[in-house]
Amino acid sequence: MYIDTQEQLAVVQHTPSLADSAVLVSLNISSWGGQKLDKGMTKELNYTKRASSNASKVQKNLMAGDDSLRNIKKYESKIRAEHIRLTLPWGDRGSRLLPTSVMMDYKQKIGDMLTILKDMWRVFLDVSYPNYRDNVAPYKMGDMYNYDDYPTDVELRCKTFDYSLVFEPVAESGDFRIDVPKQLMEELKEQHKASVDSRVQTAISSAWDRVKTQIESMKDKLAIEMDDDGKNKDGKTVRYHDTFVQNATDLCDLLAHLNVTNDPRLDQARIDLKNAIKGVSVDTLKIPTNHATRNEVKTKLDDILSKYAL
Repeated sequence: MYIDTQEQLAVVQHTPSLADSAVLVSLNISSWGGQKLDKGMTKELNYTKRASSNASKVQKNLMAGDDSLRNIKKYESKIRAEHIRLTLPWGDRGSRLLPTSVMMDYKQKIGDMLTILKDMWRVFLDVSYPNYRDNVAPYKMGDMYNYDDYPTDVELRCKTFDYSLVFEPVAESGDFRIDVPKQLMEELKEQHKASVDSRVQTAISSAWDRVKTQIESMKDKLAIEMDDDGKNKDGKTVRYHDTFVQNATDLCDLLAHLNVTNDPRLDQARIDLKNAIKGVSVDTLKIPTNHATRNEVKTKLDDILSKYAL
């Protein structure tokens, strides 16, 4: 069962505000964990080790030796990471702030990934799981095997593999309607305004943290001294991943959308970072004798950190 309420966005007034430039999105993915507490083994272990009954627990991996469920979990984590990359934090209930300018890109990327995930679930439910339970588990689990530990096919299909993707409008400080006495209404409005302001600040702070983390990561790498043979002081080869420059480029492109409050300092920091890596390729930075280029980029990155007190 898959829940996808992508089109249920409330109508908001067209005034220049955060409500016009962003929406809230929540993504929840759930799937079977593949583990089960073995009470008998737990009791036996604690007794054998002369420990109290709650000193340890034996948690069985019901898919031991099989990669299908592990790969599903990894891909679910990849989807969550992409969800976080394209959004900003908002409150403490799981919703995140999604700029409307990147909404179509978000829906395309997350939608495609969820489609792949559903295919992975289907293959697991139809092929991998029943084959492992019936044919592989008795050998992999040994004396710990118990057929009753494994959920039925119906239980797995109906209760464990599911996702929800929900879009909602941003509730602004002035959008607070409730039938209460006027004095209390004013107090509630003030509280709501303070809450919204705090969430906006948290969202923008998160964008700044991305800038700081990206620059510090690059700067630390560039600070590693490399001899003409490409070795560091310990004699190990200094390696630059192909995404070293691309990650910063992607961040600059994304920040143009994540700057939902049109903070001029954040936008300038984005431009400064983009200029710092302009015309620089990772292949150039890899050249052992190209000390000048690495030092030049590092200096520019240091200047950005200093300029914005990051």
